Amino acid sequence: MTLEQFGKELQTARQGKNISLIDISTETRISIKFLEAIEQGQFHLLPQTYIRAFLREYASFISMDSDDVMKRYALAGGEPAQTPQAAALHQRAASQPFPSNSFVFTPHQRQAIIALLVVITFSIILFLAHISKRNETTVRGTEVPFDKVVRETEAASLPQTPTQTPADSVPVAVEKNDSLRLEIATTDSVWINILIDNHVTEDHLYGPNKRHTWTAKEQFIVTMGNAGGATFTLNGKDIGALGKRGAVVRHSVITEAILRH
Repeated sequence: MTLEQFGKELQTARQGKNISLIDISTETRISIKFLEAIEQGQFHLLPQTYIRAFLREYASFISMDSDDVMKRYALAGGEPAQTPQAAALHQRAASQPFPSNSFVFTPHQRQAIIALLVVITFSIILFLAHISKRNETTVRGTEVPFDKVVRETEAASLPQTPTQTPADSVPVAVEKNDSLRLEIATTDSVWINILIDNHVTEDHLYGPNKRHTWTAKEQFIVTMGNAGGATFTLNGKDIGALGKRGAVVRHSVITEAILRH
């Protein structure tokens, strides 16, 4: 038996019970394009982590023995039989919301992204160390007493007129606090990757009716699946959804400029 023949058997069993793909998709939240791929035997089009979970959900909905379906899938050239530990992991995956699109990072992609972030972070550290060393060389002979720095820092925190500013005062750099607050509210299952200020990356998979908040100094860069399944607010201002339901949005930049529109 081939995978195509296996998929055809599933399709025949479904049609014999007058069940449509829309019925299965509505109940299980598995995308129709994934269900069609199953019945066509094109399992390479499915997210590999979810293949077994999809098949079990499909079989259960049309009242087929899910264990028997998994055995026939293996005989048709699918994944080999699972160990008890692997079966437990797939059962846990089946309890999570299924992605409604194919935009899912593979383990190799995740490792590549992490490695890239490490290289970027290390390069920034080297650059800052070089700048710090150069500045230290420039001002090595002009040390400022500690008590003077404290007095000037306290003075900088108070309103002053131009005549009150000492001529030899040392500028004090004030770190910018997180001024942006982005909140997500889901109405459907969504997957989201968010890059915060170009140095912190987070991946999340949310079900319906979930909320989460992130903060940043400058910007957020959002990539997400099923973009119409969630809305956003920025600093309390409703900025709506980033795209249509079922669509994939990549590298959507959210900055303070949105608040001025």
